[in-house]
Amino acid sequence: MATRLKTIEYCVPATASISNNSLTALTQITVYLPEAPSGTAFKSVIAQITGVNVATSAGNVTSRRFDFSVGGATAGTHTNSNLYTGSGEDISIMFAADMTSHFQSNWTSGTSKTFDCSVNFNGTVATAWNNISVTIYITYEYDDTSSTQLKTVRIPLSGGTAMLGTTKPGSALATIPDLSTELPEASKTYRSSYITLQGTRSGTATTDITFSMQLNSTTAVTTAAYEGGQATNYFFRYIWDVASVLNTSLSMGFYAWGSTASTLDHPQFWLTLTYEFNATANNDIFVSLMLPMEIASPMGGTTSSDYQRGAREFWIEEPGTVTTKNIAFYSFWDQAAPLAGLYQRIGTGSFVAYTNDNVTTVAGSNTAMQVNNSAFTFARGRNSVNWDVYRTDTVDLGFNICGYWIINYTAGKPTDGYGTANHTVFWNLGAYFDGAANSLRTISSIAPALPETNRFYSAVGTRYLYITNAGGNAAGVSVLVERLSAEGGIQWELAYVDIGYTDAETGVRHAYSQVRTLFKRWPNDQDPERMSLQTSRRWRTVLNNNAASFDYLDLIFTYHSITKTVSGMISGSNGGTVTIDLHRASTGEIIDTTTRSGDGAYSFTWYDDTEDVFVAANEDSSHLGLSESSTAE
Repeated sequence: MATRLKTIEYCVPATASISNNSLTALTQITVYLPEAPSGTAFKSVIAQITGVNVATSAGNVTSRRFDFSVGGATAGTHTNSNLYTGSGEDISIMFAADMTSHFQSNWTSGTSKTFDCSVNFNGTVATAWNNISVTIYITYEYDDTSSTQLKTVRIPLSGGTAMLGTTKPGSALATIPDLSTELPEASKTYRSSYITLQGTRSGTATTDITFSMQLNSTTAVTTAAYEGGQATNYFFRYIWDVASVLNTSLSMGFYAWGSTASTLDHPQFWLTLTYEFNATANNDIFVSLMLPMEIASPMGGTTSSDYQRGAREFWIEEPGTVTTKNIAFYSFWDQAAPLAGLYQRIGTGSFVAYTNDNVTTVAGSNTAMQVNNSAFTFARGRNSVNWDVYRTDTVDLGFNICGYWIINYTAGKPTDGYGTANHTVFWNLGAYFDGAANSLRTISSIAPALPETNRFYSAVGTRYLYITNAGGNAAGVSVLVERLSAEGGIQWELAYVDIGYTDAETGVRHAYSQVRTLFKRWPNDQDPERMSLQTSRRWRTVLNNNAASFDYLDLIFTYHSITKTVSGMISGSNGGTVTIDLHRASTGEIIDTTTRSGDGAYSFTWYDDTEDVFVAANEDSSHLGLSESSTAE
């Protein structure tokens, strides 16, 4: 048995409306963890809750409460009674709850349990709260020898490049493939399936709006009303549980539209699937990764030759044939007025024009997404992706630019099991919209704990969400991580920094970053400037202009545990201590080191077999050696 770590996602079906200041039970769901042994170690269990107020005038929020119970246990409660002061606009709220200790205490046996939750939002002028949506991130240790295992994948669904229309479009925005063949694992049983809609409510009218979604000609879903009383352009999220309409044995068209014209610019959509499969079979694997990325502001220049680029790399080490499935980038940025001439692309092809944003009172991040599954052809080893952006606007330049990639591919089953393949883990760092609003938060020392001895990080990043309070406008956004004295500190390293430029309105804003350059990429990483991700340390968030906020901070990291071996023999030694260094052939970088006494065998564990490495041995000035370059085996 090897113990491994994963993150699984579930949703609670959206509730159309709850009364103001009334604790209301949402739909009960069942959470399945088929490979969880008795006494499973839950590492990070977080619920994210969203909703929008129903009110004819602007107001505040005096309290937020989320109750939760797994397996019928006495409910846990997360409450924040610190005043959330509005800015005179409609309020779209995001809240979160740390349920880790509750799951740990109450999931002591069994492979499935019921999950119940209740929500209470108390607004000073709200009569109700609409479109209550809950997503759950469960990060836990599991037994990788279990015959039935569980995984979560995300499939991008294009949101288009213009406003949603007011009727069902003649052509689908996106197509969900036949999942029975798209997902190659054997004996699949789907446990959670939902589509996420998120974006910025646009327009200047005070009319309330709804949105509709449909798969083929199945029953469409229509949201409850999104408040328009103050004509606010706010960020929102809606979760559509599609279990009753999703046919996993055929391809299905995805359609979306709104009740009113010019009310939703280029939204973001994706399908999340959590399913069980037979881990004893030798079928291929569907690998689904989420990779955070930041882009230095502003959005390039005013022509296609003066764009700004964000790029990142990742590694594929699964065996067999690698087939590229999905490449999508989900972008977020700040603006204070309609942003003219927005252009984006993935790769190096033609730029895609996005309809001019119809926003004037901006209360949260603006969003877009782009899908280009043919921009890159992935292969084993090192891969890179890029996203480019520019705007023709000369006043509103686009700041605080960031986002995340959804990267999907199929490959062969790794020799040591599916659990060693690339996978993305979410780990909350201790901030979940709790406490009082503040412009500076220092998070107590914390670190992720991984059970695997061997691991190679393809990506390490952060997800920072914040809701400005009382009309604060952050002129700068920073996420900092502590370097300890033993690592050359104490000092604060930048995990994210950018300029903020937007209206001084309360709303949900996003900041994603990649921080792999700060941390060790594998356990024996020889770079002395890198810190250990698994060492407990403090984190800090800072919003300039004294923009007090409620905030949320996650680590998002992607790694694999597929190992190779570099080995050989030392001969001709003088009998002393031989220092043996493993180098990358392309750069000369030392990637591991060991010693031995005199002649004999040496061996290194390495995490790639596509790029050449070599070994250098040094006993003294008269006893030196160098191997030929070759790949690990």
